[in-house]
Amino acid sequence: GLIQVLVFHSDSLDYVGYLEPGAQQKTYCCTTVLRKQGVPGCASIGHMIIAPKAGGEVWQQDITFGVNQTTNQLIADYKVQDSGVHYLLFSSCDPATGKVSIDGSTLWMNPYGFLPGELFHFLPFYGIMSLLYLALGVLWFILCARYWRELLRLQNCISGVIALGMVETATWYFDYVSFNSTGTRGLGPIILGVFASTVKKTVSRLLVLVVSLGYGVVRPTLGAVAKRVVLLGVVYFVFSMILDTVSNVSPITDISVPLRLLFILPVAFLDATFYWWIFSGLSRTLSQLTSRKQSAKLTLYRRFSHVLIMSIVLSAAWVTWQMIVIISDSLDDRWDSLWIFDAFWHVLYAGILMAIAFLWSPNKNNLQYAYSDELGQEEEEEEE
Repeated sequence: GLIQVLVFHSDSLDYVGYLEPGAQQKTYCCTTVLRKQGVPGCASIGHMIIAPKAGGEVWQQDITFGVNQTTNQLIADYKVQDSGVHYLLFSSCDPATGKVSIDGSTLWMNPYGFLPGELFHFLPFYGIMSLLYLALGVLWFILCARYWRELLRLQNCISGVIALGMVETATWYFDYVSFNSTGTRGLGPIILGVFASTVKKTVSRLLVLVVSLGYGVVRPTLGAVAKRVVLLGVVYFVFSMILDTVSNVSPITDISVPLRLLFILPVAFLDATFYWWIFSGLSRTLSQLTSRKQSAKLTLYRRFSHVLIMSIVLSAAWVTWQMIVIISDSLDDRWDSLWIFDAFWHVLYAGILMAIAFLWSPNKNNLQYAYSDELGQEEEEEEE
């Protein structure tokens, strides 16, 4: 029997196999019929079809089985010459080989370490984001310490989100450092990183929502609305945690389409719910501030609305560009830039957080933004 092992760059994919005229899929094994047709690369029946012009671009190793031999092994090194996506292919074209069971491991080493090329850029990215959150945290702490007597409850919430951002980015950074150094990635660090990310995403959305509802500025408490806000946050956390765990442990593209939709659709629906509630609440808050002629608070919330509108425009433009890239280009050709798809959202969320921190930064005039008008119970119930 015979097992063939091939390693080759994605640029050499066309050299492997033969696409018959009118066929939808390639034929990879050389058969008697193809040999008689004179198909290029079909030199030996029961072997892989490899075009002659492939030259040395396709690394090939044959594992043979003698009479009554049922096991064999291959220990080999392949020196990568060019950057890019590489394929590892096992073939059993010889009918005499019978059923085959393959067990083993492959170890890929880059000049900088063990991180796969498509993940490498996340290492410096999370390092920079960690320093960014650290700098923001230090500056925010200094301001809070200076004006601690005038701090609003909302500013304490902002402190919590900044702290979560520091934990999240540091967790992912050290996870990638460990992966790059050892070549292995345990399930524990992945779950910890996903948990930190999910908590930060959930709390960030809740922060934007309660700001839009006027918490601490237009109303002293959220009242009955608080239960719905907490419920939405808990539900979002659960479904987002499931989606992010599945995506990091097993690539989402390896999952069947129905199951993939089962994970993605609830999160998409909950995100849409957040956006709808945020903008409806913000619109109501602006109307209340306008009717009460509270100019300082109105200016603050108008600036906040501009930040949100800009984030929506950027998000829509980014998703559109991402879809165009996926549809029009081969992802194999863009392997070294796919990380930007995820990195953008981290940068956007950090930008929104910094904008909120800037608008609600602790200062000597803090109390002019605090809740000051007493709302009647009936009016508050109407707003809810």
